[in-house]
Amino acid sequence: MIVDLIPDEDQSAIEDTIVSFLSDMLPVERLRDAASHGGAAESAVWSQLCELGLFGLGLPEEQGGLGLGLPEEVLVARALGRNLVSPGVLAQLCAPHLTSDESVRDALIAGEARAAFAIDQAYVLDGEGADWIVVFGPGGASLRARGELTLAATHGGLDHTMHFERIEGGAGNTQPALRLEVLIAAYLTGIAQAATDMAVEYAKTREQFGQPIGAFQAIKHSCADMATRASAADTQTLYAATVFGAGEDDAVEAAAARTLAKRAAFENAKANIQTHGGMGFTAECDAHLFLKRAMVMDMLGSDSRARRAALTATA
Repeated sequence: MIVDLIPDEDQSAIEDTIVSFLSDMLPVERLRDAASHGGAAESAVWSQLCELGLFGLGLPEEQGGLGLGLPEEVLVARALGRNLVSPGVLAQLCAPHLTSDESVRDALIAGEARAAFAIDQAYVLDGEGADWIVVFGPGGASLRARGELTLAATHGGLDHTMHFERIEGGAGNTQPALRLEVLIAAYLTGIAQAATDMAVEYAKTREQFGQPIGAFQAIKHSCADMATRASAADTQTLYAATVFGAGEDDAVEAAAARTLAKRAAFENAKANIQTHGGMGFTAECDAHLFLKRAMVMDMLGSDSRARRAALTATA
């Protein structure tokens, strides 16, 4: 089967719109200010996010959506990852797919009800103000009303720019969440691409021995490896989205996307820190934010063992 992974004119317009909006309203630099943590910056522009029509992008028109598909949602999720947008925005994109209740779905699409992600028996991510929680558990995910769950405040977390709450109550009756797996992969791919861009830009401007460090072979090779990893993850994620529901093995394609996206996000974030040298290990440099967010996002959905099992079953 021949698959065209190059976005068409309409898809490019969607991506350009969200990328431009995020660059203006939610740049990564916002996370240097504690007042923007925990999804606060996203809440401040929530009405504008809703006006972009993101949350019904991939739903059929008869369900109140725009009638597009997973490829368009992937373009949005990738842009969210590039700017380290709160996971709550991605949860809002995913949540309408998990309910058959028309009133709940309409409220989520309109942004009148808020959603957040949770790891089963672990943590809710940036869940302040959320009405619904997308809880991952064995076999997939479920949409649970916040009031059904027992939540407790906790202090600190792997990513200091996020707000964590302990969760008790479990995932309940889960349903397959392969669509969500692909969207999480897209977010991770966005992190990988942003880390690459940051490293390349620094390599062009930072000088040692009278020349940019990008002229040195070790830095060249590192940046080339970063670009290759990001491109491989992006290609597989777009492929998984494009063939989703078209007769391919969606579980295998989603597992492959998650596997490549995790590797690209983790390795590129670490390489970006190294490229920045001693400064890369300081809180004043934004490089550490990409690694921390990648580690948190990879905790959502399937684990590495499940992905390996899906992939090796077809070997």
